[in-house]
Amino acid sequence: MARFDYVLAVTMAISLIWGIVFLAMGTVIKFNFGKLVSAQLEELDTLDLESCKSATGQSICPVTKKVPEDIDLGDWVHLIGTFVILSGVLVTVFSAIGFVAALKHSTPLIVLFIVICLGATSVQFYLVQVATSEENGFHNSAKTQLKHKLNNEFTIEGTKSTFTLVFNAIQMTLGCCGINGVRDFNNLTFVEKFPDSKQTISTKSFAVPPSCCRKNRYFCTSCTDANYIALTRCAQMGASGTGTSAVSSKGCYRVMFEQVSDNSGHTIMGILLFIIVWEMLQIVFGILVKFTPPVVEEPPPPPPPPPEPVVSLPKIVEPEIEEEKFVAHARPSTFDHPDVNRIKSTEIW
Repeated sequence: MARFDYVLAVTMAISLIWGIVFLAMGTVIKFNFGKLVSAQLEELDTLDLESCKSATGQSICPVTKKVPEDIDLGDWVHLIGTFVILSGVLVTVFSAIGFVAALKHSTPLIVLFIVICLGATSVQFYLVQVATSEENGFHNSAKTQLKHKLNNEFTIEGTKSTFTLVFNAIQMTLGCCGINGVRDFNNLTFVEKFPDSKQTISTKSFAVPPSCCRKNRYFCTSCTDANYIALTRCAQMGASGTGTSAVSSKGCYRVMFEQVSDNSGHTIMGILLFIIVWEMLQIVFGILVKFTPPVVEEPPPPPPPPPEPVVSLPKIVEPEIEEEKFVAHARPSTFDHPDVNRIKSTEIW
């Protein structure tokens, strides 16, 4: 009979490993999302940002490559991190319960393992949807939150706004504009001042941030338009006046989603689908263990009884019986007789 309990125990031990991996990934997403964003900004070092500086030294596209680990980009970051952590917790818990249930052949523990495993699989199905499709409730909520932060926190001269510094870096590096596109911005102004003075030179209104202008035209050393005046004109005119050749038209959310999908989307989806199939097989093994009677090993045969002790009797020595030998003549008589010659005679008398 197949030992489904042993097979289930082995699969539980393997599941426990990736349960811990899920916990680690969820922790990074929830509490160190800034590191993941920073990894997407490596190209920022190759851009020439001299065109961002005015004659007075002010920057119309301040950036930072060092994204704070706990940067606030909305609740959607914590939500996706929570789902990954929840998946890791469920996988870890049902792996431990399933391992014990398989070895103990405990029906209540097997039922509990199956219920928790189904819950973990449901969470992972949701993660697959998030990883494969931009058009769902999670992504729509994330876009809404990011657009709200964009309208309330983004400024042209945002040297004190972490969100402005990070979002400028994202737009310049990824070649995108806004959350959904160039129409996400309104009422952008830049007050140019004299150096070391509060006196205003001019106030400029921008249709889009200067960081939305194409990097291969305004942020490279050999570019003819890589100067402050051309960059300012691009930002003031926006997509309506300069055309798509000057301003990036795609929204940053879609560009980021496509970049993640192209780089690791197939891997993430493949791993999640493999885990889901693996867990379905574990449920099948759990059902087989539940309805398969445990294998009862026959006890070994009892040892043979010890041999009975042999009692050795003392050896009886029988006396030897002397056999009388036939004598052809009579034995000499020992009878006392006065006649000696007659006594020694062989005469029988």
